[in-house]
Amino acid sequence: MPRFRTLSLMSAAMFAALFFNACSKPQPTDNRAADSAAVQKADADWSAAAQAKQADAWVAFYADDAVVLPPNDKIATNKDAIRKTITDLLALPGLSVSWHTTKAEAARSGDLAYTYGTYELTADDASGKPTSDHGKYSEVWKKQANGSWKCIVDMWSSDLRVAPAPAPKRKHHAEKSSRKRRHHAR
Repeated sequence: MPRFRTLSLMSAAMFAALFFNACSKPQPTDNRAADSAAVQKADADWSAAAQAKQADAWVAFYADDAVVLPPNDKIATNKDAIRKTITDLLALPGLSVSWHTTKAEAARSGDLAYTYGTYELTADDASGKPTSDHGKYSEVWKKQANGSWKCIVDMWSSDLRVAPAPAPKRKHHAEKSSRKRRHHAR
């Protein structure tokens, strides 16, 4: 019985030491509110920079390993492809683009965050007539070593319905009738 008592006392002492040690460790500071605000500000600054219509100003908000998923186009997985996607967008005649964050939320870990919101885009069509688009976007942000936030995933899509494909052209009834007559005349 003394051996069991010694073992029980040692186990209880070890458990108490581990418990008190775990409780005495400083808990990480919860910076979610500040990080969320910083990401929301970065997103607003990015939208303002887009008004300058300079690809470098836009692309500066992406991390080196960012991925861009534009609508109706291929995924851009490196800086050159991203720059081309943005340059092509900014080259649209009469372009005006802006977006507004609906929600920004940072992870408790302080290294990742996400935003989503709405965008407005206007550009001239092939005939020079202004056309408008509006939709939603989602972004994933990563805190950089210097404490700044950069977008690592950017995706946007239109709220407008895609126009239905034109119906296949039907052959004119008179054309069908003349073929039948030619066939029967032989």
